[in-house]
Amino acid sequence: MSAQNRFVILDCDGGSDDAWALMLLLKAAAQQHVTLLAVTICGCGNTDLRNAARNMYRILKAYNRTEIPIYYGASQSLIPPIAPLDDNKYFHGRDGFGDILPLEIDYKLDEVVQKEHAVVAINRICTEHPKKVTIIGVGPLTNIALCYSMFGDGFANAVKDFYLMGGNHQGVGNCTRCAEFNFYADPEAAHAVLARTKCPITILPWEPCMEDRFFICINWRLDELGALAANTCSAIDIMNKVERAQWLPSSFKSWIPCDALIVAAFLFESVLVRKKSSWHATVDLTGHTRGQMILDHLQEVDKFPKNVDVIELLDADAFKKIARWAVGLYDEFVVEHSNGNGVL
Repeated sequence: MSAQNRFVILDCDGGSDDAWALMLLLKAAAQQHVTLLAVTICGCGNTDLRNAARNMYRILKAYNRTEIPIYYGASQSLIPPIAPLDDNKYFHGRDGFGDILPLEIDYKLDEVVQKEHAVVAINRICTEHPKKVTIIGVGPLTNIALCYSMFGDGFANAVKDFYLMGGNHQGVGNCTRCAEFNFYADPEAAHAVLARTKCPITILPWEPCMEDRFFICINWRLDELGALAANTCSAIDIMNKVERAQWLPSSFKSWIPCDALIVAAFLFESVLVRKKSSWHATVDLTGHTRGQMILDHLQEVDKFPKNVDVIELLDADAFKKIARWAVGLYDEFVVEHSNGNGVL
């Protein structure tokens, strides 16, 4: 399927894995497999709106794709958080990029970021291309929830499908004991999106990204991939600096670019996704399980129709190949899509 029929909006919160998600899409766009129509920003996730926009602009600039528009979206969650995240929760740094890069492009942001609000832009783009736009959401879902609140069925009926990184399917949290970061950052938004969406939703939850199920050694990422791609990918110098600042001081031994994984699942499902299943899913809004994604394990489909496809297992070796492709070490990554979306 040509790029004219694979339109994408990336809705993100500007961390390093968001950057990798954008890099994969830019590589696919360069080979005319997708058309990236917009990057929309949510400011209640990894960092604030300005930092997130700055980080995504850095990547667009590195790829000479600054004509792709960036839009500011929601700056806060729908409801104020019960308690702010403490500093040790800011894995990506306060600025989303490890707090190590100079602000040399800061003065350009007011010129670069579009005046139209992201929520309005998302609805406009989807209604201009009805049933052709995939929204890939890799941050809190505040912007998408606001699209439903503002535009209702007009928006719901226009979107082709969603690919989301967030939630959990076995109750394992990475932000609280029970909740994944993106859903916990705005549980009401996640709840609203799952409840109101009419089109297909594919979710990559936290558990398939965990080290015991998906392992790519951080040393492979920094010392092998980072070194080999130095002459093939203009963004890799930025990402090497950022990810060294983020990953090396942490206890993680594995490189876990969650947001890039859902983009890779969108692009290369047949080789990357080893297991997925269909469920009815919602999000708990009360108690100590606030933000947890709840699945209907009783499979009472008459009461709770299935509304999501949950990715349960990924192939780490396949993603290493995809990462090499993304940074230019492969000219083409050839794979037939299992869902009929053509050949990359």
